[in-house]
Amino acid sequence: MITQSTDATSGVDHKGHLSPGALTGLTLSIRNTGAGPARGLTIEDVLPAGFRYYEFTTLGGNAIRTSTSEPAAQGNPRWGTFTIPAGNGNTVSELIMSFKVQAATKPGDYVNQVKISSSSSVEIDQGNPVGLVVEPRPSLTLAAAAATAQVTTGSLATYVISVSNVGSAVAKGVAVSVSLAPGFLYNTTTGYEGNSVRVSAVDPPGNSLLPLWSSWDIPGASNGVAGLLRLTFQARVLPGVVPGLYNLTAAVTGVKDIPAQTLGNTAPVAVGKGTKVPIAMTVAPTAPFAAQNGTVTYVITVENDSTDAAQSVTVTDTLPQGFAYQGTNGIVINGKAVGSRLQPAAGSATPQWGPFVVPAGGFNGATLTITFTAKVNGASLGPHPNVVSGNSSNAQITGGSDQSPVIVTAG
Repeated sequence: MITQSTDATSGVDHKGHLSPGALTGLTLSIRNTGAGPARGLTIEDVLPAGFRYYEFTTLGGNAIRTSTSEPAAQGNPRWGTFTIPAGNGNTVSELIMSFKVQAATKPGDYVNQVKISSSSSVEIDQGNPVGLVVEPRPSLTLAAAAATAQVTTGSLATYVISVSNVGSAVAKGVAVSVSLAPGFLYNTTTGYEGNSVRVSAVDPPGNSLLPLWSSWDIPGASNGVAGLLRLTFQARVLPGVVPGLYNLTAAVTGVKDIPAQTLGNTAPVAVGKGTKVPIAMTVAPTAPFAAQNGTVTYVITVENDSTDAAQSVTVTDTLPQGFAYQGTNGIVINGKAVGSRLQPAAGSATPQWGPFVVPAGGFNGATLTITFTAKVNGASLGPHPNVVSGNSSNAQITGGSDQSPVIVTAG
């Protein structure tokens, strides 16, 4: 008499349920209920289509192994040769064999069978074969790559993150996250590709160290083609990044049946020094309002995050119409007062200062700060944006305007 069982999770249908390609254990119990010994038994497990034998795990019972025959690398596993003694009163005489198999990748219902051959005449009761159900499940693979192998400090690195669903069911609620290397900041997402459906839109904020995107439903594989989500984004390489090789870590998560995956030390990018020192400039008023014929104080900030000094830096402020330069309140570099060879004339609409040497700042930055006062001289009521720009012999300077322009009031 043959009894089969499996360690796969049992459903309400009393069948073992498992994922495509998963390993599961099978146990065969072959009991001799006759009055005489069953001799020369060879046991063959007839695997369901698409299943593969993996390894033998345990041998039990009181059977006697008379010769050894192990399963071949391919095909159905076959063992021999055994003698199972006759049962004696309340003593159970049996051969117990446990082994692991790998499930088929195609979802469906399967039945495992056992075939026994014997050197003597025996009557075989097959009992109830074990039923196995391979359920449709998602299966994600994560990949990350740098679009360009080399970048320079102060520039943008482009990355491509791909999530493929090679499984047989939709992967739901998939989210992708990235941990960038020190000195790299998320800049922008340039595109999405694939046949995934976005079910909620969560995108990273600018300058994020840990950008995260969510969430998508990625379809399962069809006709041998995996479901796909591919996103492309750019990260800003800060000027203070030391030349070298930098990697990132990518991760993917999802809801039901999707284990989290992390892919570390991937998408290497070689960072070299840029030919220009990048400089950022800002300007802002110290108060939100200014009265007609009154004054407004502005603060200009010039920041060098590079590992090189910016040479011969000149700063020009293009004041709003109806505003005129009145006087310089102070000029400091990293908190230390410095002088300016260029001295703006009172009443100028475009005061200019410099030249300065702004030292290398690295990650902490080196800052030139210019504070000055302008006279409101005939400007109309309402907001008036101010614009600042600069030049350098070796730096690439990005100008700026005040994000909250001063508002001229009637007084």
